[in-house]
Amino acid sequence: MIELDIVYSAQQLGKGVVDYFTIFISNIPFMLIFLLFLLILIFVYEKKKLKIVLLTVLLALVFHFVITECLIKNAYYRERPYLAFPELIHPLGQPFKDSSFPSSHLASTAAVLTVLIYFHRKYWLPAALAVLLMAFSRVHNGMHYPSDVLTGIILGSLYGLAAVYSINWLAKKKRLKKYFFSKG
Repeated sequence: MIELDIVYSAQQLGKGVVDYFTIFISNIPFMLIFLLFLLILIFVYEKKKLKIVLLTVLLALVFHFVITECLIKNAYYRERPYLAFPELIHPLGQPFKDSSFPSSHLASTAAVLTVLIYFHRKYWLPAALAVLLMAFSRVHNGMHYPSDVLTGIILGSLYGLAAVYSINWLAKKKRLKKYFFSKG
């Protein structure tokens, strides 16, 4: 199985520093701090866009939660590599036991970063690097197969685009201003 070979090879790439690094960037509190940092940057440099960016990010995360967490992960179970092949793959970090398909870490991260890239195109390279590092960490840590992380990235990007499209549509219909941006 090619995917198992990739996971096994990823785990062999590094011990020590690489292990600690991948555990750190896969950590949910780290993800939240990273996203909070990005939102603070937006607030500091572009206060006018903050409400619309936050609303769009929230909608992208709602799409992610409903589709990935409630529908896909409950409809299709795929055993995580470290559970399916315990003699070859050793879990690093928090050993999740739910379905490995698709990667929720990557779906949520890609959803948020897609929205941020839409509003701030100049940040596409750091965002892409963050997604690639997260993808590598999830495979290296034995939590996901490559197809899990690739699907998570694709789904997350679609959630982000759907949120942007939806918010733009509502803005054109003048429904957003009435409910979210009125004074008083």
